[in-house]
Amino acid sequence: MRSTTAATALALLSFQGAGYTHRQFKYESVCKGAVDSLLRSQQSNGDLYQREDEFSNANAWLYSHAMATLALCEAYGMTQDESIKDGAQRAINFLVDSQDPEGGGWRYSPRVGSDTSVTGWVMMSFQSAELAGLQVPKDVYVKIERWLENSQMRDAPYLYRYNWQANTPSTEHGRIPTPVMTSVGLLMRLYTGWKRDHPNMRRGTDWLLRFLPAEGTPNNPTRDTYYWYYATQVMFHAGGEKWKAWYGDLYPMLIRTQLPDGDWAGSWDPLTPIPDAWGEYGGRLYVTTLNLLSLEVYYRHLPLYDATAE
Repeated sequence: MRSTTAATALALLSFQGAGYTHRQFKYESVCKGAVDSLLRSQQSNGDLYQREDEFSNANAWLYSHAMATLALCEAYGMTQDESIKDGAQRAINFLVDSQDPEGGGWRYSPRVGSDTSVTGWVMMSFQSAELAGLQVPKDVYVKIERWLENSQMRDAPYLYRYNWQANTPSTEHGRIPTPVMTSVGLLMRLYTGWKRDHPNMRRGTDWLLRFLPAEGTPNNPTRDTYYWYYATQVMFHAGGEKWKAWYGDLYPMLIRTQLPDGDWAGSWDPLTPIPDAWGEYGGRLYVTTLNLLSLEVYYRHLPLYDATAE
């Protein structure tokens, strides 16, 4: 799967996560090139996605646009650069217009279906936009909460599913709760107002601790950079012993598996020695940027609430 838009956005987010911007510091020109590239390809309706092949267009459109929107909102939030404000706001407006009117979330194409995965990226874009001072209509959150209510398990409302509406033999797995979709759902719940001491947040993070970061074995791989990226954010906000347990496993594993030399030094291999769950679709830049964003969680995230006031 190819997406120049997503690749550019994830790389830019990784630089921003280390504090670099398109206005100053060591990688100013690199970040400016990324910002300019995203804005140069933006269409009049706010869409940031650069078309690729048919397969990628069918699966990566709104994923890519949401990632690029997040990167632009963070760029604006970090610099208050008025020259990119309009582009970032129009990208947000495109997401608002693309919301599925029935399900309340987002999927691969505007206004057609919902799933928890794409909706998670959109929700992060909205959160970043609001922190940057951009405008997000309040009614989009009402629909997102409707999606979350339907996506949680009735008998275990701290667990979340990819697509509760899945109704064919090939898609019915989407109705089963998973650690990765639970981590996405819980992060969205934090963004919609849950505190870390909410009973279902406590139960959900307890459940995730049963699936601590690990590569697994060639015959039983458990390496999942995407899961680690979302769960790291959730555990960071959970704090305390839960964060220590999670990061205590994640950090040394990422440092140990990062390539130390050669042409690909600094990156993570998507397929060896243990294949990443989505490595064959996203490739080296995908797993590398998500791992970096997990390592940068200390610097990327302002507290969602004042812990001293709880």
